[in-house]
Amino acid sequence: MRFAEPGGVGELFSYGGPGSGRGYVHDGPFAVIDVETTGFSPGKGDRVIELAIARVDRNGRIEDEYATLLNPEGRDTGAVFVHGISNDAVRNAPLFGDVAADILARLDGAVIVAHNAVFEERFLAAELAHIGLKTPPLPALCSLWLGQQTFDTPNHKLGTLAEHAGIPLVDAHAALGDVRATAALLPRMFERYRPGIEFGHDPARGLFDPFRVGAVPPMTRASSLRKGADGWMSSLLSRLPISTSDVADAAATEYLDVLALALADGKIVGDEAKALSKAAGRGGMGAEQVRGLNERFLEMMREAAFSDQILTVEELTVLKRTAAVLAVPGYFDDLVPTAASAAHGEAPSVSSSSSSNSPNARKCGHCRTPGHYRSKCPDLIRPLNEMA
Repeated sequence: MRFAEPGGVGELFSYGGPGSGRGYVHDGPFAVIDVETTGFSPGKGDRVIELAIARVDRNGRIEDEYATLLNPEGRDTGAVFVHGISNDAVRNAPLFGDVAADILARLDGAVIVAHNAVFEERFLAAELAHIGLKTPPLPALCSLWLGQQTFDTPNHKLGTLAEHAGIPLVDAHAALGDVRATAALLPRMFERYRPGIEFGHDPARGLFDPFRVGAVPPMTRASSLRKGADGWMSSLLSRLPISTSDVADAAATEYLDVLALALADGKIVGDEAKALSKAAGRGGMGAEQVRGLNERFLEMMREAAFSDQILTVEELTVLKRTAAVLAVPGYFDDLVPTAASAAHGEAPSVSSSSSSNSPNARKCGHCRTPGHYRSKCPDLIRPLNEMA
């Protein structure tokens, strides 16, 4: 198939098409998937080197994201100038088989969506065959085909459709960037396509072994970093998946060490942002994990500033400047200089203590409740078994 024709059945996917009133209608979730590969032919040994999946509802709201680099087991990564993935970048990445359970968990109970879905299908089928896994036919929708039905554009490449719809495509040819653009386009296509979409059968369930989910952490990637108006840290956070699993102690220590070195002069520059992104990637971190470690760093700064029970204007200035660099400019808005500083003409404040209401008490960077960090915040924990 040149592209996924409605009703077509491939190696792995069975494709949806115009509604007839007789097929299965799916309202969500959808698993939007994209891969970057060493070449164009899995039959000639080409492999997947990056994979991203976003589970979204019918309105395009992202419920979960997963992204990882993959080790192609000796295969050269190919056109680095296209996807930006070098042999060195994937040398220590997990194998497909290491994270297959995580991938299948996000396909479970969902209709799969991909732009030029036949390409993703061929590679995903080959990778599953490589590790000896077989699945039932998976209902899928090709957003290239749907784009042809719903957008009058010179061509129907993902970048063209995204530009026409006013959707930012920040990381073209990075799997997560392509997935996010496709997810944002999906509800607009559904709205324009009046016949509606039907499938030959409902989604498969029970695809994965729950005991293997999260057994091997992903290796994430933040590509095409730009300082922009919001700074390097905002750029890094926006290019990582929303969240991954808990970070290993060694990975957390490495990231915090790199962060401390970067912030020695009170700012982050381009090379330092890249070093932070590599440390985050090696640790398998998503944006929430990086925010949590940034928060831990800020809390250590808070404790150091209050070690003598006095917070000076100069110390508060450093705290607030660092928080702004880490993309949380209001993080220390609860602090003012201490009463001891006020005696020297500075603003008054409450005195510090060990109480949870004290200005030097550790607080969650998300809900600002004392007693836990962002990584353990009940508001942000979304168990995998609730995805479906």
